[in-house]
Amino acid sequence: MKKEKINVEELNSAIKTGSRVLNLFYFMLIVLLIGGVTFLLKTWNVLPVIFTILKVISPFFIGFIIAWLLNPLVNKLQEKGVKRGLGVAIVFLLLLVIIYLFCLAVIPTLIEQINEMVKMIPDLMKDAREVIDKVFLKLSNTTNIDMTETKVEFIQYIEEFAKGLATDLPTKVLNIVQGLLSGIGKFLIGMVIGFYLLFNFNTLGEHFTSIVPKKFRADAENLLTSISEVLSKFVNGTLLVSLMLFVISVIGFEIIGLDAAVLFAFFCAVTNIIPYVGPYIGGVPAVLIAFSQSPLIGILTLVFIVLVQGIEGNFLHPYIIGKTMDLHPVTVVISLLIFEHFFGIMGMIIATPLVAIIKIIYVFLDEKFDFFGYSKDKSIKKEISKVRLAK
Repeated sequence: MKKEKINVEELNSAIKTGSRVLNLFYFMLIVLLIGGVTFLLKTWNVLPVIFTILKVISPFFIGFIIAWLLNPLVNKLQEKGVKRGLGVAIVFLLLLVIIYLFCLAVIPTLIEQINEMVKMIPDLMKDAREVIDKVFLKLSNTTNIDMTETKVEFIQYIEEFAKGLATDLPTKVLNIVQGLLSGIGKFLIGMVIGFYLLFNFNTLGEHFTSIVPKKFRADAENLLTSISEVLSKFVNGTLLVSLMLFVISVIGFEIIGLDAAVLFAFFCAVTNIIPYVGPYIGGVPAVLIAFSQSPLIGILTLVFIVLVQGIEGNFLHPYIIGKTMDLHPVTVVISLLIFEHFFGIMGMIIATPLVAIIKIIYVFLDEKFDFFGYSKDKSIKKEISKVRLAK
């Protein structure tokens, strides 16, 4: 009886497919396990307790982020012969000077312009009423329908809203001040924690990886390094773009003649941290106030914001997201929608870096266990593009 030849290629293909299916099964099992644990925590009402604990220890996370951002500067000073303790003191002193100068330059102007905005509210309400009268008059003349009753109801609604705002304003201001003071207190505690963490920050990774089995320790170190590099580039790039946007907006708003230019520029720069939708959120109040001043200022402000945000959105931001995060714009938008639904504005801020971390972990696992061959396909495409460029 003749022995049939074994097709090695088919056998290898079958083994490879079976291995991928098994790895995919393990992956889905982990996802289901995480989903089940999350469901149980939510059902048992444990998540609010966890969020409360995280809120209490938030100064530690603030301190860790400060130390993480400043550590490269301390390392550079150490490379040039400066002792680490002295380097930490120099860098922290420089940080305090920058914060002090920023507060000295911006905060008094912000307070002054907020007071001006509060004083402008009665005039804005008067202007709004005049605009409403004109709009309803044009509608009545165009449609030949008496809209007097609708206009009265609409104006009453706005006046009730304004009265409610005036009534609730002291409480809202008190809540904002309390939240601000609490945030400043946590930030100061975080700075103290960050100061002490900086002294031994380079060894924190070693302490963390020491709990990982030796077999996976090298992989864990490489994974942490990749995540740290990507997040560092993202944070530094985002802060740089926001600072540039703040300076350009202040100059532009002042030239146009927009009231409270520094306040609106600061708001635009802060909301710019949210990818894609943030700039428009920040620009809307500025445009509304500008149109209340005059149509010309409103149009100029609108054109300026669209122009600046167009440059930032089409050139600077895609460069940061595309080059640093290596994420498709559709992926970023979908992640923003999902995180906004569950976590609000804060979710939109953390969506992009968190999705980037998930992708890094996925690529790492794919390289390690060959789930879908994503890493190999990507390397093949890179080699093909190199060959094409060489030709």
